[in-house]
Amino acid sequence: MNVTGWQRDALLAVAEVVVLAVILVMALLGNGLVLVVLLRRRRHHNPLHLFMLNLCLADLVVALFQVLPQLVWDAKGRFPGPDFLCRLVKYLQVLGMFASSYMIVAMTVDRHYAICCPLQAHRSGATQRWNTFILLAWGLSLLLSLPQVFIFSRSEVAPGVYECWGNFAESWGLKAYVTWMTLAVFILPVVIITVCQPGPAASSAFCCPLPKAPTARGGEVSAAMSKTVRMTLVIVLVYSLCWAPFFSVQLWAAWDPDPPQNGAVFTLLMLLASLNSCTNPWIYSAFSSIQLYGKLINILCLVCLIQTLYFILYM
Repeated sequence: MNVTGWQRDALLAVAEVVVLAVILVMALLGNGLVLVVLLRRRRHHNPLHLFMLNLCLADLVVALFQVLPQLVWDAKGRFPGPDFLCRLVKYLQVLGMFASSYMIVAMTVDRHYAICCPLQAHRSGATQRWNTFILLAWGLSLLLSLPQVFIFSRSEVAPGVYECWGNFAESWGLKAYVTWMTLAVFILPVVIITVCQPGPAASSAFCCPLPKAPTARGGEVSAAMSKTVRMTLVIVLVYSLCWAPFFSVQLWAAWDPDPPQNGAVFTLLMLLASLNSCTNPWIYSAFSSIQLYGKLINILCLVCLIQTLYFILYM
């Protein structure tokens, strides 16, 4: 019975490592490529490009400081580091979650403002406006991640066994912590995003009254805005699909006295949230002129060429 349980846990650990490795590679490739392209076009940045650049940075934080440490952690079986590293990793893991989530919120609020109040948006100065939203998203992420430093530490979970563990002074501390994280990272952003999504109802209820003014490029601007809105909707939909299972499982584990924490489905669902950091650059590529698939194929061909030359020269 013990042997069977150990084999099942070992297979599950291997599955976790494989899933995390795939997510890590996809997130680094996709976000890295989009980031390079956007930086090369920095002279022609529009608000959407700037938001996507910061969203790529947030997703890279998730990949490097959430997925990668968790991958090493799962591969080794326990946290391989001192107390300072434990607190730092836990802080950066949540920072990526907050930043990725809040950058999507900032982008949605900005698009709502640009569509519903274009004249006010133009008068207030576009550059200052979207920089403010981005700075607010990063500032809130840095601030709201601070409790991680005080909650988690390198603790002795068994005689002679140390782990990076969360410590709560009260028995209800874990429930309060998970509920707060669900509200701050998922539910509240989804509510804001839902309210700010442009549409007939939102336009009549929340938008500023606009005087009718003819524009020479009205059709072109309308088409570009429509594409931007569709892209934002897809990003938000994928965001919700990735995060909803994760937080549902987290709430279940915190509030249920006997949750199936060792089940394969239960465990792998908790890894699904990181998949959101892989999807954003590909969604952006599909709705823009960035041919991400072609660039990825070029990189893979270059890698194959280097491997072939290495094999010919040294084998």
